[in-house]
Amino acid sequence: MNQKQRIKQINEYLLHHNELTVGEACDLFKASPATIRRDFNLLIVKSEVKKTWGGIALTSAANQSSMSPVSYRQTLFAEEKSKIAEEAASYVKDGDIVIIDGGTTTFFLGKFLSQKKIRVITNSILIASQMDKGRYKNSEAEVFVTGGMMYPSSGLLVGPQSIANIKQYNANWAFLSVEGISGDQATNSNQLVVETEQAIIEQCEKVVMLADHSKFGKVSMSRICAIEEIDILITNHHPDNAQLIAEIGEKGVDVVEVR
Repeated sequence: MNQKQRIKQINEYLLHHNELTVGEACDLFKASPATIRRDFNLLIVKSEVKKTWGGIALTSAANQSSMSPVSYRQTLFAEEKSKIAEEAASYVKDGDIVIIDGGTTTFFLGKFLSQKKIRVITNSILIASQMDKGRYKNSEAEVFVTGGMMYPSSGLLVGPQSIANIKQYNANWAFLSVEGISGDQATNSNQLVVETEQAIIEQCEKVVMLADHSKFGKVSMSRICAIEEIDILITNHHPDNAQLIAEIGEKGVDVVEVR
C-alpha cells in the first residue's frame, strides 16, 4: 500500500473512530511506526487532523456523528470480527429467536447462523441477504426484516418505523455492534442507530455485545447502555485491553476473548 492509499484509509478510519494511534495504524496498515508518523505529519501539516498523545484525531468532534461506508468498515480487523461472530453464534440453539443489529461485526453472524433452525429479526438488509445466501433449504433460518429509513452507505434501517416493528417482537438473544466500550458504558456515534439498539435491548432476554479490540477504551457520542446491561461481551484477545476487561468483568459482565 502506498502513501496515497494509506492517507485515504486513515481519513476514512477517522470518520468512523475520530482518533487513531500510531500503534493502531501500524496494525491496521501493516506499516512501520516511522512510516505511519510520516503519514500523520503530512495530515497535521495540511490541518486535516490534530496531534494527540500517541496519534492523531479529527479537528472537529462533530465528525464523530458521521459513518464511513460499510464496505470499508468491513475490511477493518475482518479476521478478528469473523472469529468473534463465530463464538457469538455458538450460543444460539435451534428454536431460538434472535435480533441482530446491523454492524460490521454482526454482519459476519449471517454465515454462522443461516443454517440453524431459528428465527432472526434484523434491521440490516446486508445481514438479511447474507443469511439468505447461506440457507440450503427452507427449513433453516427464517429471516424477518424491519422497516424504516435506510441510513446512507450502511444497509441499516433506522427511525420510528424500525423501532415500532422491533417492539412487536420478543427474542431470546440480542446481538449488537458497538463503536466504543469503556468501563461504564457502551456507545455508538449515530443517534438513530443507538435508538434502534436500545429498542432491541428492551425486547431480548440476553444482550450480547460484539466488539473487536480497537473499540475498547473509546467513547462515542451516544450512549447505548450501561456496561452492566450487557450479559456477554465477546472480543478478540489483545494485551492492551487486559485491565479494562478485568474491570468490566468485575461488574458482572461475562467477557469472552477469542484468539
